Amino acid sequence: MERAEYIEINGVKHFFIEYETDGDKPVILYVHGGPGMAESLIGWEIAGRTEKTCNWVFYDQRGAGRTYYNSPDGLVEYEEIYNDLEEIVKSVIERYNKKPFIMGHNWGTIPAIRFVRNNPGLAAGYIGYGQVVDMRNILKIRCARVRELSEKSGSRHDIKVIDKMSAATEGTFSRDLLTQKQITRLNVLFSKYNITSGLDKELMRKIPSSHLYDLSDLRIMMNGPKISYKLNEYMKNINLFEEPMEYGVPMMFITGDWDYQTPYKSAEKYMEEITAPVKNNCIIKDTSFNAMFENADEFWEKIMAFIEENI
Repeated sequence: MERAEYIEINGVKHFFIEYETDGDKPVILYVHGGPGMAESLIGWEIAGRTEKTCNWVFYDQRGAGRTYYNSPDGLVEYEEIYNDLEEIVKSVIERYNKKPFIMGHNWGTIPAIRFVRNNPGLAAGYIGYGQVVDMRNILKIRCARVRELSEKSGSRHDIKVIDKMSAATEGTFSRDLLTQKQITRLNVLFSKYNITSGLDKELMRKIPSSHLYDLSDLRIMMNGPKISYKLNEYMKNINLFEEPMEYGVPMMFITGDWDYQTPYKSAEKYMEEITAPVKNNCIIKDTSFNAMFENADEFWEKIMAFIEENI
């Protein structure tokens, strides 16, 4: 059963879509990525993959999706997103009379993983899809991958370009230390070796398939990221290795082995170092950060197995 409604959270009417199959089944609360790019209108596809297995709750964060028009004027702050999540989890527990599994995606993994770390008694488990771990060193990781692939392809030119830019930044690959011309060349290499690609494009392709979609959703998708600018800046300084690493709930990361949008190697290392009652790091081969769509069968098989083992 699909249910779409607005629920007031911390003074803001948030847009929710729920797919309820059986109140006795596990509940998954989905914290979308972005920032500013809601994913509730692809909930029908996600829930359809797990039909009769669990209940799903999707919501649009402040400044995103259909919550956009209800959001206060001004840029969205991280603390608002986190505080909203806290109240939303409590409302889900009250509604279903059970703790939800919390699944974060990309940007959404930041408030989501911190929430389950801080409130283990309010979550049944955690699933990080495209887990953000260390954004400060992400450019260095991506450039190392470009060099690796350049060597494999035998492209001396690309190796020379990467090495020059590395020297210019003393190995940090800080964009602030590169010229605009160098940054453009770097982006060309990223595109050539498929290091990063546009999640926005994937959403813009999927969302119009929803029966709830109308043209206002397209306008929101174009404008949402603008008022979430502070969240993007906040995200650039994230390094979970510098925060507490003790978790009191079962933990799962899932991503593709070509994911350099949120590098899977960083998540893999982080999973090894945290403490948790259950640790499951799942890498879907031959997929990027869109593993959910590129190999949907394996993706959902792994997630459902994790949930069933930790109910």
